[in-house]
Amino acid sequence: MRIDAIFTGDFVTGDAAAPRAGALAVDRGRILALGASAADLTGFSARTTCDLGGAVTVPGLHDAHHHTMGTGEHLGSIDLRYPNVTSLDDVYAAVAARAAELPAGQWVRGVGYDQNRLGDHPTAEAIDRVSNGHPVILEHVSKHMLVANTRAFELAGYPERQGFPDIDGGRVFRDTAGLAEGLLQESAKDPIQFVSARVTKAEALANLGRASDQAVAYGLTSLTEPGVVLGGALGLNAPIIDIYQDAVATDVLRPRQTLMPFHQVLHGLEINAEGMRTLDLGIRTGFGDDRLRLGPVKMVSDGSLIGRSAAVHECYCGEPENTGVMVVDPAQMPDLVASYHRAGWSVAIHAIGDRAVDHALDSFAYAQREFPRTVRHRIEHFAITTDAQVARCAELGVVPVPQGVFVSEFGDGIISAIGAQRAAGTYRMRSLLDAGIVVPGSTDSPVSDANPLKSIHDLVNRKTSAGADFGPDERVTVAEAVRAYTYGSAYAVGREDAVGVLAPGMLADFTTLDNDVFAIDPAGIEETKVVSTVIGGEVVYSA
Repeated sequence: MRIDAIFTGDFVTGDAAAPRAGALAVDRGRILALGASAADLTGFSARTTCDLGGAVTVPGLHDAHHHTMGTGEHLGSIDLRYPNVTSLDDVYAAVAARAAELPAGQWVRGVGYDQNRLGDHPTAEAIDRVSNGHPVILEHVSKHMLVANTRAFELAGYPERQGFPDIDGGRVFRDTAGLAEGLLQESAKDPIQFVSARVTKAEALANLGRASDQAVAYGLTSLTEPGVVLGGALGLNAPIIDIYQDAVATDVLRPRQTLMPFHQVLHGLEINAEGMRTLDLGIRTGFGDDRLRLGPVKMVSDGSLIGRSAAVHECYCGEPENTGVMVVDPAQMPDLVASYHRAGWSVAIHAIGDRAVDHALDSFAYAQREFPRTVRHRIEHFAITTDAQVARCAELGVVPVPQGVFVSEFGDGIISAIGAQRAAGTYRMRSLLDAGIVVPGSTDSPVSDANPLKSIHDLVNRKTSAGADFGPDERVTVAEAVRAYTYGSAYAVGREDAVGVLAPGMLADFTTLDNDVFAIDPAGIEETKVVSTVIGGEVVYSA
């Protein structure tokens, strides 16, 4: 049989029936057969052969929560993450340098600042002094708040920051006279984000191209984008799927992509809707193909942990009045979730605090009780949780989507925010696996770096950046962490029939590493590099 290619290497397949292989036969993007070596693949005549080299080759890595467009935008913005900046003076200097480079009137964008590292948030007044007349937005590392300067407020319709309203589900930080200081949290940032998001199609494609190049260099063959089109209080729509379609058609975007629309763009239909809320023509989860498809509908129910806006039952350390923010009214959540569930959507609810997790689980239970059907709903982050919530998640068949890399990125800040005892039950992994749950791997890029090897490292080692143990009882094995990033992430979007393991009939997506992560000292996993990335039988990245 004439086929496209035979790949040789040391394959760790993820398939219990045939856990190791030395060669794969691939044709038209799918695996036809595996063998101990190329000599075992008798009956095949390959147009090309490829020795992958490296140490081991694993199924293609899949980030289950990767803001792809945002990652590309981040890569084109000022990187304000620690240790690139270590003080507010560094932030203002970086803004001044970028403002001096850009043509008059263009937006200056900075991303990734963390007030826990800097001592405080930037202010509009201080940014104004260095912005040279440009509109400026600086996004917090959590993506749940931003700081805008006076020119940005003016473009949103609020000259001199006067008259900026309070917005349900958000918070506007004000001075003693009631004037907006620049810091906007949750839904309150939507008016500024709307005006700053008016980019051209060419700019949007360039963002996807940057994200794609980084992803394949990191060995990522599939990505799940957890929220497209503008949501929040504005509920705005945009031709985002058109942009993704162009990016796929022109190979600007190489990884397979699952898109989640924000729940605000779903709506009731005029004919035969029967109480459903969905997209026009009844489009729902699963629409698309192997390159680009729709996943769950996304609902952001609360804030961020390090921003101290996640909805919690107990207050944050040193803030006795602060139990976070519910962005969606808990009284409305069950009916909303049921209307999406009934229309054939799986639902992914962003819930970080334990109070928000309870509301999410209650909503899923209500939807299933009122309209029973087999579906995998998700809780994105599932951060601060109790043993009872883990058990209930398993009982309801809900997929939790924690981020292992947050242990090193934000672990010290989490301990400071909620204390060591509560932090021990945060971003769990071992408890979820022991409860029988299939758990995916993800980074929440660009909130954290998209490198999956760093996240796998943290799932196994669970050390903060300061070297402290963070929930050591939640450590998992290397094999379990890799399975999360392969089979687990495929399962989370209902794609385990096509990707996640290397077996006959599966899509030919795989990642070759320069270290055998299953054999080395786990402390060195994060140093592992990608040798090559193959998607659909095509080498899309080679070191």
